[in-house]
Amino acid sequence: MRGNKKIAINGTSIGENPTGLGVYTYELLTELLKAEYDFVVYASSNQLKRLYPDKVTLVSARTSPALGFRGHLARLLWQQTILPIKLWRQNTSLLYSTVPEGILNPFLRRKQIITILDIIPAKYPHLHPKMKYHFYYDLPILLKNAEAVVCVSENTKRDVVNFYGIKDKSMEVIYPGYNQERFYPRAKEVVQKRWGLKKYLLYVGDMRPYKNLERTLEAFARLNLKDFRLVIGGKRDPRYYPWLKKKTDELSLKDKVIFLGYISGEDLPHLYSEAEAFIFPSLYEGFGLPPLEAMACGCPVVTSNVASLPEVCGEAAYYIDPYSIESIAEGIYKVLTDEQLRDIMIQKGFERTKLFSWQKSAERVLNLFDEVLK
Repeated sequence: MRGNKKIAINGTSIGENPTGLGVYTYELLTELLKAEYDFVVYASSNQLKRLYPDKVTLVSARTSPALGFRGHLARLLWQQTILPIKLWRQNTSLLYSTVPEGILNPFLRRKQIITILDIIPAKYPHLHPKMKYHFYYDLPILLKNAEAVVCVSENTKRDVVNFYGIKDKSMEVIYPGYNQERFYPRAKEVVQKRWGLKKYLLYVGDMRPYKNLERTLEAFARLNLKDFRLVIGGKRDPRYYPWLKKKTDELSLKDKVIFLGYISGEDLPHLYSEAEAFIFPSLYEGFGLPPLEAMACGCPVVTSNVASLPEVCGEAAYYIDPYSIESIAEGIYKVLTDEQLRDIMIQKGFERTKLFSWQKSAERVLNLFDEVLK
């Protein structure tokens, strides 16, 4: 046993079709729970429960992130009422949250560590009219009371320091990893047989405006690449999908842009592997897992030169100015048409991904547990 104190983990951000926070939490926990610690994990994930039946305690499905703000509200209520009682009964010494959530009342809490992937609701409050209040009012309290804060990139750490004025807090930058057993180059023609796609440019992510899909559509339209399609993978968000679909029609891209919807973890590596290039023109990312996954599958990456993305991709990506349609178009054209450049980027991508793994991430988190519990 590495430690003789019980550690509770708040893993309630895992949904049935996880993206973002859910993927981060699931992958990190599956690695963390291999360690010889006395863990108790609170989650609504049946899959995680099957993997670690003795360590995972299921919580109400009402807390699921799949329920949107309603689920978030239920999680916050559970964390302030039921969770403190459970921690007291189980005599836990530390609460670790893989998200910027936790126990607010200093009289009820144990030592706690919180994680911040990004502060998007604070930077783009108009996109999160309800969630922004958690980042405005709850998060400052959690930051003040936490023993340590995990940030997933130096960029996120700078954002937290600048936005919340944090100066005297232990803030650890611990990079996420990627699933090496899932993301690697796959056999060709699987995508062609299933979706009828041959040459295509791929985007994977959600459709919120800061993901910059509107400029990407305009850049793709300017290029008029007859043999290529733009494939957009991700949930068809009813708030933004109709507008993007209308935009494709206005740009005469109806037959050139394919909206695949949510992509399963089994299908995603095949789409990465057979894509001519991966485009990720986001205006802001706390980290950005998709470019890392794409590189691991041997797909050259075209991405933004802002936020955390240069931290993730290093010298392995072709960088564009996400605010310039001309720059986006130039980057897409260059990578799609220059075979020598593509080959160099693919090799650099493989080298870059060697720096990231969930094993490394978990070991850093475990070391932080040791420091806090001393």
